[in-house]
Amino acid sequence: MSKKVISLVLIGLLMLSLLVGCNTKPVEFEENNESNNVAGENDKKVKIGLVVGTGGLGDQNFNDIAYSGLKKAEAEFGITLDYVEPQSISDFETLITQFAEDGSYDLITIVTNQASTALEKVAVQFPEQKFSIVDAQVDAPNVKSILKDFTQMTFLNGVLAGLMTTDTSIEKINEEKVVGIITGTDIPNMRAAITGFTAGAKYANPEVEVLTGTVGSFGDPARGKELAKSMYGRKADMILQFAGGSGLGVINEAEEVDLYAFGGASNQNAIAPKNVPASSTENLANRMYTEVKLIVENNWNPGPEVGGLKEGAVDLEYEGSEVEVPQSIKDEVEKIRQLVIDGELELPKSVEEIDNWLKEVK
Repeated sequence: MSKKVISLVLIGLLMLSLLVGCNTKPVEFEENNESNNVAGENDKKVKIGLVVGTGGLGDQNFNDIAYSGLKKAEAEFGITLDYVEPQSISDFETLITQFAEDGSYDLITIVTNQASTALEKVAVQFPEQKFSIVDAQVDAPNVKSILKDFTQMTFLNGVLAGLMTTDTSIEKINEEKVVGIITGTDIPNMRAAITGFTAGAKYANPEVEVLTGTVGSFGDPARGKELAKSMYGRKADMILQFAGGSGLGVINEAEEVDLYAFGGASNQNAIAPKNVPASSTENLANRMYTEVKLIVENNWNPGPEVGGLKEGAVDLEYEGSEVEVPQSIKDEVEKIRQLVIDGELELPKSVEEIDNWLKEVK
């Protein structure tokens, strides 16, 4: 049977598959015709199509987290896993459509909110195809929206930063009460992350100044490094990177100036264990694995699925770091975590609400 290879997925993907050491090949799509549109073969393997974000695999962050969960599912359930890597936002609609036109994929999962507009169009055109998308809500009867509470995800990291920057007994902490957060792009999810981090830092100490910066991309570590250099120059002694692959530049700058950076999305403590005290993490790998498990067991359902601290979807992790964070600070962070989980501390919805929120909760 003849095959047609997606025009956008060429030699670069094959080279990347060798680079990351995986066995999954870039996807090839079969011509869609009656002879290969057989959905009921008894020995048919479950097929999953993955569309990653523009940062690509190898970002040591969001895309790699999702991919690891699907690779675990591949090993456990024997599924077929194909992936594509868009070079720009304009590629999403074409790539998702080509997966859907193939007709053999049990689930097409997209792990970026950058593709929400594209998926809204494609999902309508292929009502029988199951889709899932991460960090975006697409209201369609054949789409699951895998969401997390970005404010909760960064809030505890803000608390930790606020507490640490006021304790000059900790190595590398200066007398200025300044911290920062650098995001990938200016979108609602990133603004929610800024809200959570800022609220946490000011909850720990209302006098803390929180610097913010946006790279404009999730795949530009040079720009991330440049923004971090500026913030450290303004006396920040720690910065949360929440910029995907761009955030590797933030961590690199933290090492060069020997100050602190926090990891974002995945546990990045081991990248620079002397300079990364903790990471704001999400359990996306497990959620991706569960998506496949539900498909395999025929229990998958569309609709929104939101996870926060209570659900274990987001966390703050110290493992892998060599930074000596005082136990008293860790205990205070855990006490505040429990307030959020128990519903005793509701977080603000925007940066503009923080000042009034502080008056209410303090």
